[in-house]
Order: sequence, then structure tokens, then C-alpha cells
Amino acid sequence: EKALTAATNALPYLGLHDSVEYVGMQQCRACHTEIYESFIKTGMGESWGHATPSKSAAFYNEHSTVYDSINNFYYKPFFRNDSLYIKEYRVADNDPKDTLHQRIQYVKYIVGSGHHTNSHILEENGYLYQAPITFYTQDQKWSLAPGFDGGFSSRFNRIIGMECMSCHNHYPEFIEGSENKYLQVKTGIECERCHGPGEVHLKRKLAGEVIDTAQYIDYSIVNPAKLPDRKTQMSVCQRCHLQGVSILKDGKTFEDFKPGMHLSEVMDIFLPEFDGPETSFIMASQAHRLAKSQCYQMSEMTCMSCHNPHKSVRTTERSFFNNKCLNCHTDKGELALKSKNKEGTSCPEPLANRIKINNNDCSGCHMPESPSIDIPNVRVTDHYIRKPLTEAQKKEVENFIGLVAATDRPPSDYTTAKGYLHYYESYSAEPANLDSALYYLKKSGVKNPLLRLEPLVHAHYLKGDMAEVRKAAKLLDIPLIQDGWTAYRLGEAFLQNKAYETAEKYFKQALEKIPLQLDFNNKMGICLSRQNKFDQAAKYFEDVLEENPNFVSALANLGFAKMNMGEMKSAERLYKKALSLNPDHVTSLVNLAGVHAMKQELQQARALLERSLKIQPDHARAKEMMRQLRKAI
Repeated sequence: EKALTAATNALPYLGLHDSVEYVGMQQCRACHTEIYESFIKTGMGESWGHATPSKSAAFYNEHSTVYDSINNFYYKPFFRNDSLYIKEYRVADNDPKDTLHQRIQYVKYIVGSGHHTNSHILEENGYLYQAPITFYTQDQKWSLAPGFDGGFSSRFNRIIGMECMSCHNHYPEFIEGSENKYLQVKTGIECERCHGPGEVHLKRKLAGEVIDTAQYIDYSIVNPAKLPDRKTQMSVCQRCHLQGVSILKDGKTFEDFKPGMHLSEVMDIFLPEFDGPETSFIMASQAHRLAKSQCYQMSEMTCMSCHNPHKSVRTTERSFFNNKCLNCHTDKGELALKSKNKEGTSCPEPLANRIKINNNDCSGCHMPESPSIDIPNVRVTDHYIRKPLTEAQKKEVENFIGLVAATDRPPSDYTTAKGYLHYYESYSAEPANLDSALYYLKKSGVKNPLLRLEPLVHAHYLKGDMAEVRKAAKLLDIPLIQDGWTAYRLGEAFLQNKAYETAEKYFKQALEKIPLQLDFNNKMGICLSRQNKFDQAAKYFEDVLEENPNFVSALANLGFAKMNMGEMKSAERLYKKALSLNPDHVTSLVNLAGVHAMKQELQQARALLERSLKIQPDHARAKEMMRQLRKAI
């Protein structure tokens, strides 16, 4: 790592210095107008925008409704004037005209160029969340967003953190101390993501400095094609087209990579590997798939050998890509096979067959459109260039082998352990992945308790083994945690064990690291409520709701605090608001039933308890309250 950093520091590119600022693509436009006008029509240029009719690639009619059958919610997107909304609703089983629940959410942004998808982003006071439905343009259909099917829908609560934002959009003005709050958000990937910060370049050009770039390199800005080696060139593309499990180096953020660096200076990236025909891959893993190809291994090709980043692939003729293939696969090409056909190429398929099968499209045969394992309803170009698979090969069962490091040097066993933990959370919640994480952690031999604690706590927390999480805390003589999420997980483990004072100490540490993490604040309030410190707890819940008024759990918890403070009307209002946002929130149902019971409104209380037990049949408090109600009625 030190050698890589030294190599970067030795590069003469001025934009690599931390003091150099980004200037924005409008400054680039002034001198590079033609390139700008072309680039903003590419997938990168159109990656993020305001949710307007012109940005949307979707249709809006009676076929736009999406039904989440597991959670029993319908979603209907619609425009009102130029503003996009999503209506979530539920209807009665015996009368579809009887609406039992309705919630309308304003959509601020659309993410995706429309080549494959349009997904939808909500904003609450600067906090960004993903909406539960996506439009899949290739199949012209609305459906649940990736990761929201199979009962895993988080409805309107999936946070858009910097890892997501830093590839799907240009760098925003991120509010430190949060995970998903932004002061300002750009609309599309900009020039400086591939060319580096432009402040020095702009100042020099305005001062009249001219460099003949046909003969010399202009070191005030990065031209990726002129970077000194293939690893450095590929790192520019890999930053977003090598998505899998990204593990940041200590002290690094997702904004720290700059063109001219090696990506492994900032992060290690892991991708799942499968046996058999190897057709399973993550959508944005083009760089990794390309590296498997003999074309890549037997030449010095890069992504830019075939792609012009300033021009949209949608408006590029197929012949452009075919000609790239023929540059090598001919008599004079460096990759041509020894046996040639009469056209002078290395393809063994007769020309007539090639025209009949695929209109003589090289990439169509050797880089077919394929589904990905992480994004449903899309087909993407598989950049693993190889002979077409036989029908028998296509039917072979593929098995997950393990994670492979996709960056340019092998990661440590310690980092690999973290990779398996994040792979479990993001892609595959298989217990074997947690076992692999613990195996690599043990193999790493890391003795430093602060370093060992983070992945150890994370693994046992994901296993649901809170006793082991509490046991891990004993690794430290002084429980001073450096990572906010580790502190939070320790707090949760002690909270569940009713060790409230210890839990409170850990939640405080978590909030010191990430003070605007709303779940942390909410959990601290719960911890204080369990200690009957309702006035202190209420302050935390109120802080959460000031940041996000639609935070359902905080509404319910504040209601509980208010009820214990004797403010019954406030409690009832808060419970009802929580249920207007989530009619299945059991805590609100049970607590509101308690309010009605105290007011001797026993039938209303019973109806609420019946609803809660239908959702969660084993809810102990609801069962006990129902037993008491039956005696009273």
C-alpha cells in the first residue's frame, strides 16, 4: 500500500493534490462545448436527474400499478402537473373499492439513464431514500425495485448512502455525521469524475497557458487515455464498473479516489465467483468480466479500446464495435488465430451463418446480453469475451465458489473477512458467508482488540447471537469504540439483555461517531425509555422527527414516552400518524389499543389488537391485552 501511494505521489498530475478543488462541468462546457453536448446524452451524463416527465422513460396508465403480494401493498406512480408521486395503498379483500390505507409520497429524483431502468428517490429534509418501485425499460414494465421483492421491501426507508451516490451520480455536498443526508445533489455524473479536479487546469487556461496535447501531456488535468499504465487507466473505469463489495481502506471515503490513482489505494473490491459456465455476475462488473477474456489477457486493451466515454452507446452504430474487434481479429491483427477463413478473420463460422444468426455482429455473439444476479428484469452486455456457450453449457448448474478480489492486488485475510460480511448484507444472506467471515478473521491472526472487535461483533450481530456480541465486548479493557456501527451493535446487544446503562454508553459512542444517524438516535431514546427516563427519551425522538417527520418508529416511541408522561392526546395523535404511514406497525397498533382501553373504548382496542395479532401472532403484550379485554367485555 505504501508503494502504491508513493507511486501516485510521484505522478505529476496536479489534480491529485488534496488542495485542488472541483469546478463543475459548466466550467468545462465553456471550452469543450461539443464534447459536453455529446457527454450529457450518455448513460453517465443522464445517470441522475429531477423527476420530471422529460426525465422519465416510463409510462403512466392503468398498467403502471405494482402489487407487493407478500406485504399486501399496491403502488401507483403518477404525475400531477410536472411533479411525480407514488401512491401506496391497500384495499379490502372483499371489496376492492374499499381503501384501507393510502400514502402519497413525492418523488424528487430519477436515477438511471433509462437504458435499463428508472429508479426513484425521495427526499426528507436532505435525507435520501429509495422508493419501492422501478421502471424496467427493456421489458417496458413497472415492478418492485431491486432488493424489494421476496418480502424484503423497506417501502420508503432504504437509505441512499455515499457508496450508492458516488457511482450513480457526481459527488454531492454530503453532510458529515450522517449516512444519507446531503446539502446539495448534482444531476448526473460530471467531467471531473474521469478527468479529476479541474481548478488548476481552469486557472492555467484562463491565464493563457496553451499546451500542444498532440505532442505533450497537460498535467493540469487527467486524460485517462494518457495515464502511464493499464492499471491506472483501468482504475478510472473500475471505480464504478467494478461494483461488488467495496471495503474502504482505513481513513478513506468513497470520494477519495481521483483519476491517476490506483483504485486499491482507496478500497478493495470483492466479487462473487461461480463455477461451471460462469454466466452469473453482478450488473456493474464489466471491468472484472473483461479481465477474464483472452482478448484482455493477450493484449494491452482497456475499456477505452472499444468505448468513447463522451458518446452514448445507444447512438453508436454496431459496426463501430465490430470494427474494434476486426482491428485485432484479422490477418494482421495481433489476436488472429492461425486458421483463417476466406474473409481473413479468425471466426470459424461461415459468413452466411453469421449474417443469418446475428447480422454478422461480433459482439452480439461473443458478448451477449445476459441477466445479472442483482438487478431483476434487465439484460446487460456480458463483457466476458469468449466463444458462444453451447446449449448444454447454458443449462449447467453454477455454484458459488467464494469471493474474489477484483482490484489489482490480493487483500489481507482481515479485509476478506469484512468482504464476506458485506456480501452477506448486500447480496446473499447465506449463513456460510458469515462462517467464511469468521474463518478469515481467525486466519488473519489480528490481535489488536480494536481491529478484531469490529468484524467479530458484526458477524455475531448478523447471526443474531447477541450473547457472543456481548462476549466480544470483553476484548477491550476500556470500551472505547472507534466505529459507530460497532458501538451501535454492542448497544443493541446489551439493550436486548436489559443491561440498559451499558447499552446507553455504547449508543452514546455510536452517536459521537455518526450523530445524524436517525436509527442510532431512535435506539438511544428506546434505551432511555426502558430506564423510565421518558423526558430524556422524548428529546431524542423529537430530534429524529425534526430531521424526518415520517420516521414511523420514532413516532410510535415518542407516543409511548408521551403516554407515560401523562400526555394521552399527544400519544394518540402520534400513534395514529405512525399508522397512517405504516398500517402494519405492530408497536403503534398495540399502544393505541392501550390508549383506547384506558378510555374504556374496548371495541376499538379489540379491533386494533386483532390487527396486530394477525400481523404478529406471537406478540406477547398483544396476547395478554387481548386476554384481559375478553374478560372485560
